[in-house]
Amino acid sequence: MALGDDNKKLKIGGLAKASGLSERTLRGYEELGIISPSRTDGGTRFYSEQELAIARLAKRMRDLNIPVEMIKTIATRRNDFQTGDQSSNAMTEVLEHLADELRDQAAGILAMQDEVRRTVRLLRGCQGCKNKPSPQTCPDCPMQSSPERTEMAQMIWQPT
Repeated sequence: MALGDDNKKLKIGGLAKASGLSERTLRGYEELGIISPSRTDGGTRFYSEQELAIARLAKRMRDLNIPVEMIKTIATRRNDFQTGDQSSNAMTEVLEHLADELRDQAAGILAMQDEVRRTVRLLRGCQGCKNKPSPQTCPDCPMQSSPERTEMAQMIWQPT
């Protein structure tokens, strides 16, 4: 959802709907300094296109299990420094650390994807089998005897 001109603002319910975050989460993000809505004299929050973009980014980051404290650091840490150089150096360090963590997480996800695909290949060897799936009734089952047996296959085939 684009807000169009910069003067158009959303109330918290509209921002919640547009960002996919709850009003409670948005209020928490405001308390942490991640977003900074303007307020009327009566206290009504109004959110701009920038707050919407930040809220959406924060949601994507949380969907990747990036801690809220890391999001807060990214959103607020530059204010801790006296110069752009200091801020740039510190923020570069924070973001490089995050990039390394995301790389490691992606590698873990790709390894798990490979484990799942190898297990599916083993399971396909059981398609059409009429035996009860247990070591006693199907001792030659590929899930039991294959040298390609994965840890996931072991989990599926574990004795109960």
